[in-house]
Amino acid sequence: MVEMRQLVSEGGAVAFTIDGPRGPRQIAKRGPVVLARITGAPIVPFYVSLDRAWTLRTWDHFVIPKPFARAYVRAANKIFVGADATEEQLDAAHREMQAALERVTADAEAYFSSARN
Repeated sequence: MVEMRQLVSEGGAVAFTIDGPRGPRQIAKRGPVVLARITGAPIVPFYVSLDRAWTLRTWDHFVIPKPFARAYVRAANKIFVGADATEEQLDAAHREMQAALERVTADAEAYFSSARN
């Protein structure tokens, strides 16, 4: 988190894996909300779907694109968290982030499914 804060303060961008290193699968952790409060940078939930990929039999169903796979990226609106956000506001931002992630995931996954039909 310290390194991410430094990178953002230098004008860089960072990305989180939504479910962290141990899950549960596709349940967002609070890290992006905390970093947004500290740095003032917005949260931009996004998802990348692939038309062809290998899915590993791991807890998170890790996906590896197959050669020449096409990708579709879907992003949600920015979520801002104030520097003075209360615990209730942090919880609300976390819920908003989770809901946005679920929306963009469903939309991106449907993109290639509907193209096949």
